[in-house]
Amino acid sequence: LEESRRWDMLRSDSTSIIVQDRRSKAYQLLTVGDARVVAGFCQEAWQGESSTILPFSPSDKKSILDTSDNWRLGDLDVAAFSYSPVPHTWEQRLLGTGKRLSQRVYLIDNATIPDSPHSATTSEDWSLVKNQIFLGVLGSLVTPRKEIENILEVFSEAGVRFVYFSPRNMRRTKELALQMGIDVAWNCAISLRPLDEGEDDPHRMTSTYADWDVNAKLPHGIDAVRQHLEEVDNVPLLVSLFTDVTKDSTQEMLKTFQEYSDTVMVMGLSHLPRNAGIFASVDLAVGTDVLSESLDMCSESVFKPNADKLLPCEVAFVSSISSHSCLFNLKGAASTSHMPFIIAQGRSALNAATSAGTFVITGCLSFSLYVLLCVCTPATTVPYIPPVGSVLYLQVVLPWIGIVIAMSDPDGQSMQRVPPKNDKAIVFGRKEGKRFYLNAVLKALPPALLPQLLYLIAFGELISAFEPELVASSCTSSSWVQLIRCDALWEYSGPARTSASSLVLAEMVLCVLASSSSFIYRSIPVWEEQPWKGNHAWLYSLALGILFVTIFLVVTLEDGTFTSLPWYFSVLALLMPLMCISFNEAVKFYDSKLEKRAVMLRRLQFETRLGMWSPK
Repeated sequence: LEESRRWDMLRSDSTSIIVQDRRSKAYQLLTVGDARVVAGFCQEAWQGESSTILPFSPSDKKSILDTSDNWRLGDLDVAAFSYSPVPHTWEQRLLGTGKRLSQRVYLIDNATIPDSPHSATTSEDWSLVKNQIFLGVLGSLVTPRKEIENILEVFSEAGVRFVYFSPRNMRRTKELALQMGIDVAWNCAISLRPLDEGEDDPHRMTSTYADWDVNAKLPHGIDAVRQHLEEVDNVPLLVSLFTDVTKDSTQEMLKTFQEYSDTVMVMGLSHLPRNAGIFASVDLAVGTDVLSESLDMCSESVFKPNADKLLPCEVAFVSSISSHSCLFNLKGAASTSHMPFIIAQGRSALNAATSAGTFVITGCLSFSLYVLLCVCTPATTVPYIPPVGSVLYLQVVLPWIGIVIAMSDPDGQSMQRVPPKNDKAIVFGRKEGKRFYLNAVLKALPPALLPQLLYLIAFGELISAFEPELVASSCTSSSWVQLIRCDALWEYSGPARTSASSLVLAEMVLCVLASSSSFIYRSIPVWEEQPWKGNHAWLYSLALGILFVTIFLVVTLEDGTFTSLPWYFSVLALLMPLMCISFNEAVKFYDSKLEKRAVMLRRLQFETRLGMWSPK
């Protein structure tokens, strides 16, 4: 019944075919279908123990129907079988003029179609169908794959809510859900089949919590779910099992998840065309081609135009068309075990790209603040901004380090955190904006501010070394503390100024390069997770950046620059990158406290089943 709802056919049915016994060359009518239908066709029953045929009593029918109903409640697919020998007098009509069945015979229920043109020819066929011998019932069970339970555990730990959509009713789906590891104890399932006013669902399950049987009823159907979300609470978004689904109701429910800011990823069979619309309507889709395990790709040498079978290439074509909206089309059911790895890599790429973008923004902000602070220098001579060094920093060094940071490996806790909802009011909200701006400004300030002190020292010492006559004639003291305030140097633009400016810009770049170590991981300190272990390319890129800075200094500095500088200038130049790292780690520590608190709150919201506003 649940499967036939997809075709808008709610009637139980059976299928009958006529086959020839190879031993006796006689013809037999074989029937398979719903137990209620097949039992209604039978007047006799085969006794397997004694191999005899006895009348099919009403008590036997009731026992068989009760057994099949119990099997269905245990999530078994039940099929009943019967047969009837075809009389010898009918063989000529069935065979026609040949030795084989020349045409299919369709048995039409002329009681429901009184004007059918086949009514005269099917009455005799129905007498054969309705006088069969009952053989027995068969119950088959579809069990989940052994790796699905481990996948669900990984998903739950990673904050990914696994939701199973089943075309079967609640009671039949419950057994399969239990085997998969889905919790069916509290707010366990919602049926997407709409109910008329006053109608009750006999398959609805009563929620059990501890020693209490809760008679609260969850909504029934898409419209009721949306009304419940608007007027009561968000429990339907926390349910892991939806039953009585069709492709339309599944698609509508997934849209409802998206409307409430959930990021929806779908896994489904790619060889079913009805899944194409579902794949196209969600954020991420992954198809699974389970037929590829048993089919070999066809070639020109084995292609037979008149072959009465489904070719492997046709199955592959249908699968590729249905999964055109999927990120991946996994081959084989066992390939679903790669889903945790795919999600982990996706999170790693997202976190690394976010860190890289944050680093580039912070680096550009550091340069902007550096230019601003150069104008605010206490020296009478404003630092010179070397154009070659600025272009090298903004167009080469900074983007290159950002690209390398985007290649970072995930941290050990990436699959243990519940991600935030895809809600713009939260991600781009005022609170998150202030937090981002504060972190960016605080991390960008030390590389822009600390090198300004080096400019004062370098300019004062270099003006004494390169322009001794100017200092002696126009300035009252030879100390760099006094020289930087000398009024005679107001319009000075000689080698002392350009060399000091190049040194300061190089120091700013070195501070930014050193600070990049704090951007590899957002909330883990560098002493707990060394950045070069999670990103080997970053270490080589850092060395390459230092090489660029060295080449820039060799090209732009005047001869004798380093010999004219005091020893404490070199000490400060080496300590400032370490000071920038320490300051960034302090900012990261404060930010990680807020992030951990947010992660704990999201974990609490993820694991609760009561609803955000329950009771209401």
